[in-house]
Amino acid sequence: MSQRVAIAVRNASVANRYRYIPKMPRWFYSFVPFKVATGGSSALVSLYLLELGGNASTVGLTFALASLASMLGALFWGRVSDGTLRRKPFILLGFASVPLFLTAMAFVKTPAQLIAVNTVYAFFLASTLSVPIALVLRSVRKHSWDHAIGKFNEISGWGWVLGLVLGFGLSRFLTMPQLFLAFAILGLPSVFMGERMIREAPIYINRRAIKAFGNYVVEKARYFPSFILHTNFSLPEGLGRFYVAFLLFWIAAGLYFPQMPVLLTSEGYTREVVYLALIANSAVSAMNYTRVGAAMRGGKEGILKKGLLLRAGAFAAMVLGMLVSPALLPLAFASYILAGYSWAFIGISSTAIVSERAGEKEKGSAMGTYNVVSSAGYITGSAISGALISSTGFGAAFGLALALIGGSIALLKK
Repeated sequence: MSQRVAIAVRNASVANRYRYIPKMPRWFYSFVPFKVATGGSSALVSLYLLELGGNASTVGLTFALASLASMLGALFWGRVSDGTLRRKPFILLGFASVPLFLTAMAFVKTPAQLIAVNTVYAFFLASTLSVPIALVLRSVRKHSWDHAIGKFNEISGWGWVLGLVLGFGLSRFLTMPQLFLAFAILGLPSVFMGERMIREAPIYINRRAIKAFGNYVVEKARYFPSFILHTNFSLPEGLGRFYVAFLLFWIAAGLYFPQMPVLLTSEGYTREVVYLALIANSAVSAMNYTRVGAAMRGGKEGILKKGLLLRAGAFAAMVLGMLVSPALLPLAFASYILAGYSWAFIGISSTAIVSERAGEKEKGSAMGTYNVVSSAGYITGSAISGALISSTGFGAAFGLALALIGGSIALLKK
């Protein structure tokens, strides 16, 4: 009898522990000004390139180089952080890069100068991608990791949306260089908040033992990958077709996201319209995250399929917009909203599937492979988008993106 009571007490204790929602570290909020600045300035590079005389090809090249620099930077800063067993200096470095490089962008005079500054900026900004996750894992108990990473991304995501809202308001009154300077100033408080709030955690993180967390809130199209913890790669049995499908998915994303502001601008729409479209995309994604996470128990594959179909609908809306020009603006907004709505389904389910299908010893390297495939796809799509649009038009780029999503869906059905 006493043994049964002991087991019951132990089980109740474990259950209560997992029901307990821990208090999140205060340093999470040091990322808010940083995210406001990066979110608000996320549309400015494309718009300023066009203002300086660039075109779709220039924008595509800029996104490709920034994404490549971000991928290499995330791997580099993560490895250096692991080697020194320090996290805080690298986060502060990322925070400080925002006011520094946004200020530099305000003084560039040519597209080439802006591309160069933005590429270096992406490399340094990448120190805020992988390193904070390691610090999150040291800040809360292991059974709360998933919740903590989700909360961290939620706070960051809404900071990003707030930055877009401020960008919409400020763009009515400020020139492009002034907007860069405004967001440089708005990002500065994160440096001081981080210095005060973040406590160093010089403890080794065994990244290969960490499960893959699917806690994406906002699809940040400029800086991929958004979740790199691993530098070891593998091709676990049963994931080969999945990786190919997501290579196609990210090529499609690279064809779409960098060029949407270019399309709207070329059609004569103002910066405010571009900001409104980005706000709709990011806010819908953020609001949908919690609900999709709760629905994961119903089947990850079904969630992923729904997300891909929604993304196909987003691209189809743009193809239709190219054919019915009077309906371009409402279809562009519908497309952006569908793209944002689809991301929660895709981001959460895809990482969960990789984690589930990989063997226990391969989870880390399998996730590393997934991130590299994602980044390679996005870089490829961004690089070819400009050339394709310059030669055949926006309809061809969006049509190819739709076809690639179709191929992704077909591969996952087999």
